[in-house]
Amino acid sequence: MTNKIYIYLKGEEELGEIIEKIQHTKEKEIILVVPRETKSLLHPVNLEILKNEVEKIKKKIYFDTEDEKLINLAKHFKIPLFLTDFEEMSIIDIKPPKKKEVEKEKKESIKFKKPRWQPNFSLIFKYLLSFIFILGLVYIFWLIFQARAEIYIETEKVPLELNEVITLKEGLVNPDYEKKILPATYQKIELLRTETVTTTGKAFSEEKPFLKVVFLNYLDYDLPLVMGTRLAFGDNIFRTTEKIVIPAKQNDEPGKKSTTAFLDTLKENNLQINQGADLKIVALENKKTSDGQLWSDVLKAKVESDYNLSQVSPIGLVLPEDITNVKIALENSLKSAVKTDLAIRYPQSFYYFDPSLVKVEIQNLSHDVGEKTDKISATGKATFETMITSQKEFNDFVKNLISQKILAEEKKFLIKNFSYEKIELFDFDSRKKTMTLGVVAKALLIPDLNTESLKNQIKGKSLTWVQDYFSKFEGVTKVRIKIFPQWKENLPFDLQKIKIVIQ
Repeated sequence: MTNKIYIYLKGEEELGEIIEKIQHTKEKEIILVVPRETKSLLHPVNLEILKNEVEKIKKKIYFDTEDEKLINLAKHFKIPLFLTDFEEMSIIDIKPPKKKEVEKEKKESIKFKKPRWQPNFSLIFKYLLSFIFILGLVYIFWLIFQARAEIYIETEKVPLELNEVITLKEGLVNPDYEKKILPATYQKIELLRTETVTTTGKAFSEEKPFLKVVFLNYLDYDLPLVMGTRLAFGDNIFRTTEKIVIPAKQNDEPGKKSTTAFLDTLKENNLQINQGADLKIVALENKKTSDGQLWSDVLKAKVESDYNLSQVSPIGLVLPEDITNVKIALENSLKSAVKTDLAIRYPQSFYYFDPSLVKVEIQNLSHDVGEKTDKISATGKATFETMITSQKEFNDFVKNLISQKILAEEKKFLIKNFSYEKIELFDFDSRKKTMTLGVVAKALLIPDLNTESLKNQIKGKSLTWVQDYFSKFEGVTKVRIKIFPQWKENLPFDLQKIKIVIQ
């Protein structure tokens, strides 16, 4: 039989230390005596590493241990267990071998041949039953100590309506609940605005469009033309609108000068003249220059752009309804601007706003009735006065009034939520800086149940007692109790194990 050596572990060794001990032994077979809870060998990865390292140095290891987890891991990785009765007895009183005892131990190890291990199913079954029994006891005790209860209380939602007159007043330090007066600040807003609308009337201009003309001078000197120079297209006569000087030609290119002419005599309806058409200069027609040239050859007039007398576009005309429309548009714009300004300035505040209370003054109209224009504008000023207070303070004030009404009716209820049905202005004195409002609010009430106080009353009590206890509360319609474990008949004494949910 191959020599074996025992290596006794203390249970604190790291995996590297164990591998190093195995590497330093001369024997090929090593019996590792492993105490319980040897952490370095209870991890599957470490056990696999150990097995690979032992195989690399061509040695074989056996585990001698009572640790069930290690036994199961060894079986999984096919590491032999040294568990025969003889071997277990032989290691009871063995101490780590000294240098003188090593050779003796090697000789003695040759005498014994390790018998083949056979599992003891009877012993395993007993251990398994004991383990299950202990686990069951632990679970029962855990249930007892972890007992908890959840109580769901369904309550009646009682509606209540508040109809009160509340005064906002500047200069007050604290709210006066008896007189229902709340501190506030007077605020005056003034805004200027201009609005423009399109006129709805239509009119046609009596003025004729101007003819655009360009003169061409082929002479070597400048030519002046007086204002009103007549130009003819057929029997239609135009007159220039200004005095001009036509420059002399340069580099064989005629001198050019553009101007405009108005229609003086119209002989054709729907007169149309195309760009580039020739015009006659009436005063120089069939006349010659001092050197004998015809003026029509050295001075020419041409149409610079198309002319169409029939394409006269209609223009707007101010009607009485246009004046009304621009005033209405300005008034609505100013009221909207005041509302927006309040919202931007006081996002967390309460204030009363009614568009009808915005004073609008029309300061200027751009046109009167009958004037010709496509647009008409109006400029105006808006003035608005109100009282400002904190939205939270206003809500708290109203909630306090609701609570006073609940107390007056001798009911034990709390406000779940409330909303404003209507707020209207009764009076506003900007000189005294007071505003009186009529406030209609609707609230939903629920029973006044203090959960911490309730827990102290019901802790440790039976489920029947708890049901009877809650049935005496006004507004409680149903109570559902969930307790864990389910076989318990009393609530826990620990307040943290009791949860109360009010629905």
